[in-house]
Amino acid sequence: MPILFSAFACDRVIVNKFASCEGNFDEIVETMLIKLPQNNRKMTYSHGKYLLHYIVEDRLFYFCVTDRTCQRSRAFLFLNEIRRRHRTDFKNNFADVMAEEMFRYNEDYSTIVVRNGELDEVNSIAVDSSENILGEKILLVENELNLKYTTTSYVEEKPQQVALAEDKGQTNQIVFVAVIFVGLSVLYVISPVSFTAIIVLFILRTVNR
Repeated sequence: MPILFSAFACDRVIVNKFASCEGNFDEIVETMLIKLPQNNRKMTYSHGKYLLHYIVEDRLFYFCVTDRTCQRSRAFLFLNEIRRRHRTDFKNNFADVMAEEMFRYNEDYSTIVVRNGELDEVNSIAVDSSENILGEKILLVENELNLKYTTTSYVEEKPQQVALAEDKGQTNQIVFVAVIFVGLSVLYVISPVSFTAIIVLFILRTVNR
């Protein structure tokens, strides 16, 4: 039940963002920034298997994407914390702060401090369908089971290519074993003595290692 993406924007322009997996998050956020009203509010939009949560305060926009199994209370506690940290220690690499908090709220929930009234507030936050603001746009997310929480290791990673390389390696091993098996079978038919000699040599080398 993870938080997959978070962003901070000012005057409808994304200032900082962090994604723990791959997806067209920028496209979704930019569309929302254009269509959402600028008055102070908190809201959740339902979008297929994902939830889009945001807070607007004084023309500042705090946003996160979670899967549907993530409690809304966790999402808004996270957004409240991002908002507090933006006020106190905003800096050029605020994306690192967002990554740090995403890890904490996803993987280390026991350290989270719940302030008075924060959980009760969630019940008053409305939920609506994302069709009203996104139309036919669809959020596409990849590798959400292999989340990354550093702004450096995530850049330029190609996990699908790695998986493909592993598959090719396994295929090559299977082909090699098959060739050896066929070769030994042919040798046994042609010359049982040579076949026996090769097997004995192989066993002796294995024992001596």
